[in-house]
Amino acid sequence: MRILMIEDHQVVAEGISSMLNELDYIENVTHVSDGGSGLKFLEENPETDIVLLDINLPDGNGIEFCSSIKQQFPKVGIIALSTYHQAGIINKMLENGADSYLLKNTSSEELIEAIEKVSSGKKYLTPEIKEILNNTSSTNSKTPVLTKREKEVLVLIAEGLTNQEIADKLFISQLTVISHRKSLLEKTESKNTAQLIKYCFEFGLL
Repeated sequence: MRILMIEDHQVVAEGISSMLNELDYIENVTHVSDGGSGLKFLEENPETDIVLLDINLPDGNGIEFCSSIKQQFPKVGIIALSTYHQAGIINKMLENGADSYLLKNTSSEELIEAIEKVSSGKKYLTPEIKEILNNTSSTNSKTPVLTKREKEVLVLIAEGLTNQEIADKLFISQLTVISHRKSLLEKTESKNTAQLIKYCFEFGLL
């Protein structure tokens, strides 16, 4: 079995690689520290069986990389490995093609079981992740419903655009952008843009 690990923390990568290399059925474990390098490796090594994918990467969002990997290499199993335990993020990863989602404090036994299950074409979630997802209904009841325009404005806010730049891009007035921004802050009960982005990311609105 050939495994690619996309993880920017060297200590974490070395620990997992050392553990996996002791298993007889693991042929090799390759480590890269960013998503771009991961996609390039997969292009050159399409026979890779499993990708261990972190969400926080220096060159982008692991959720987006997950989607790209699954679209370009549908036969590759993807195991998300993250510190994020919010249901919104977990669901987003699963929707984007992840076959398993593990927290970084997971045991080596659970990681090995995830690899074995995913390599055989099955999905795998730990009891802890299942419990988090089982509580999603109550979480979703608190998640605000955004209009299509609010979602468009939110994405551009997250990209760091100013009100005027957003207005120009969406062909609306700056006052309309300000109105949408205010609505987003109120709906998410956020005090500022930083809280807004954090909230929307945690609840899968971005």
